[in-house]
Amino acid sequence: MGLTSATDKEFLKTLEDWLDSQSEIMVLICYSRAGGDKSFEFFTSFAALSERLQQLRPQDCITAFRRPQLTIRGVVDDAFIDKCLSEMPDDTEFLVVETIRRTAGGYFWFSYTVGETSEELRTALEDSRGNPVAVGKYPPWLEDSPDVISGYVPDEDGVARTGVY
Repeated sequence: MGLTSATDKEFLKTLEDWLDSQSEIMVLICYSRAGGDKSFEFFTSFAALSERLQQLRPQDCITAFRRPQLTIRGVVDDAFIDKCLSEMPDDTEFLVVETIRRTAGGYFWFSYTVGETSEELRTALEDSRGNPVAVGKYPPWLEDSPDVISGYVPDEDGVARTGVY
């Protein structure tokens, strides 16, 4: 069985349906041939998500999550750090994503940090002090399921191929 194309009508319809039924979905973008670079992004409209998909290169992988991800939200201050430390169990892989994109020249990204310990979480949050973030357990992205789907940006010939991540 071939890979799912990110331009496949069924793939796009699933994303549209998910956004019609809830206020937000998170998408993990793994960039091919980019040294392991990836991006975690939140979308509240199918139009914005469609526009973002048009910006990707062939063989980039898009993994979308139906269920809410990183549900601890706020601007990082002492109280927010305390809240995150009390809600995230130690020795659980976590993800902290800044929800305002950073830019440099023509490039943009959403800063993120991954870790496992309370001390790593504290450090990650301190590094984002004053910025709005989303925090939670690292999402289950390795296998598709009814709540997780992946697609690959097709090559010029229209074929979806896995890239080098």
